[in-house]
Amino acid sequence: MLAAPAAFAAPNNQQQGRQQTQQSQQNAQDQQKNQQNAQDQHQQQQNGQQQSARNEPIAPRSLSRHEVRRVQQALDKDGFKAGPTDGRWGNETRNAVKQFQQSKQIQATGQLDQQTVADLGLDASRLQQRQGQK
Repeated sequence: MLAAPAAFAAPNNQQQGRQQTQQSQQNAQDQQKNQQNAQDQHQQQQNGQQQSARNEPIAPRSLSRHEVRRVQQALDKDGFKAGPTDGRWGNETRNAVKQFQQSKQIQATGQLDQQTVADLGLDASRLQQRQGQK
């Protein structure tokens, strides 16, 4: 067997070096894409959790009488008769909430949620924090 001349070996080594460089660059790009996909998925999960929290009902029993009174006052101000403004959650308040939700094209459940509270012009975050504490 004859040995390959050195002139043929050098270009071969250069070609292998270029291929390795290209492979390294491709690996780095793939890693960046994977990281971006993971970040995107995390953001989507957070958005879904936030949306879920906005649609989660707020139990009237978790509200103070003062907070129920504020809801009743906001409903009355907007023309939805919530009954006596006494801070007690009853049928009239529930029906007023349901009518208000229908007027805003919100799913009409008659239960408070973050979207309904916000549309009433009340501070929804305070009610959510209070509910989380109970």
